[in-house]
Amino acid sequence: MRPTDRRWWFVLGLVAALLSCCCVAAAVVALAWGPGFYTGLRDRSDRVVGLNQPARDGDLEFQVHEVRCGLTEVGDPLVSQLAIGQFCVVDLAIRNLGAGPATFSDGLQTAYGPAGQRFGVDSSAGLLANADQLGFLSEINPGNRVTGAVVYDIPPDARIVRLRLRASAASPGIQVRTG
Repeated sequence: MRPTDRRWWFVLGLVAALLSCCCVAAAVVALAWGPGFYTGLRDRSDRVVGLNQPARDGDLEFQVHEVRCGLTEVGDPLVSQLAIGQFCVVDLAIRNLGAGPATFSDGLQTAYGPAGQRFGVDSSAGLLANADQLGFLSEINPGNRVTGAVVYDIPPDARIVRLRLRASAASPGIQVRTG
């Protein structure tokens, strides 16, 4: 066998080994993240809804009922918190569609302004806004539906036009048009 023939066999063997590694890696990813990962990628374009329309991300189904902005304070007369700018309170319902308990985390939820500004939640204001809805802040068992509020402290002249709601940090999330 000539030296150039050996080089070609070596290159072909190397390509075959690389392709095999890629196939094994894809199988490991599929097993680790499950079929929901690929469904999430495929359905990403369908994951935009409006107010009062339910949408699923992971095991959680979200339905945003209302977004109220312009509030200067949340809480009750005994314990309250003042906004730095203005509070926007997002009233929503969450239902666990999974087979086990799920926890909703307000820290994963993001709001956006008309120019793409990104607003994070104010968790301490959220605790005060949900004082009478303790079920919202704990585990949600399969089939259960809870309601509550997510609170954002945004600049006084800003507004929220969409939300990205997530069941987990690894999930793609859903977008909700608010205005």
